[in-house]
Amino acid sequence: MRLHGSCETAIEIFMKTPIRLLIVDDHVMIRLGMAALMADEPDIVVVGEACNGAEAVSRFEELLPDVTVMDGMLPDIHGVDATRAILARHPDAKIILVSINESAEDIHRAIEAGAAGYVSKSQNQDVIVRAVRSVAGGESFLEPELARRLSARAATNTLSQREIEVLRLVAEGRVNKQIGGELGLSENTVKTHIARIMGKLDVHDRTSLAMRAVALGLLR
Repeated sequence: MRLHGSCETAIEIFMKTPIRLLIVDDHVMIRLGMAALMADEPDIVVVGEACNGAEAVSRFEELLPDVTVMDGMLPDIHGVDATRAILARHPDAKIILVSINESAEDIHRAIEAGAAGYVSKSQNQDVIVRAVRSVAGGESFLEPELARRLSARAATNTLSQREIEVLRLVAEGRVNKQIGGELGLSENTVKTHIARIMGKLDVHDRTSLAMRAVALGLLR
């Protein structure tokens, strides 16, 4: 039992203070849907909305939210650029990028810009709620599949330019003879390149190799 006049702990105060959320998306229906979703969460309150990158920066300055959910594709600037602009003035800002793009390169750009989390728009709504809570608590948020893609991207740093060219052509569905003809290589040399690429990316068949190239954004 707490004695009369004793102080609340910092954790108890934090638990009673709702997470102040700023929603940034150029589609009003998405903003309304996310606001309705958060309205059902007792520990989250939406304090503001923005429909583009410039407004996101100004609204952040005005509201100083605990967490910002940022659409990746805004009509004026990219969500990554808006994130970078906010963090330039507020290094402790906690921003989650929500995007239709799921390639490793997109995820890398967001994390490199300082985003605390990255969520695909194809995920269930409960994922964004978990992301908001995690980021508000000082953690980063990246689902296992997206984290795997980011890790795989790092592996591409070990690929030579020629191996990347071969990988791209494999992902486009070319057979070894076609790849060799386009790159001026023998079929045996192409086979050797593919074997090395598989080893570096830790995949064991051509289909998985093509899927990895797509996930890494090498066809964009």
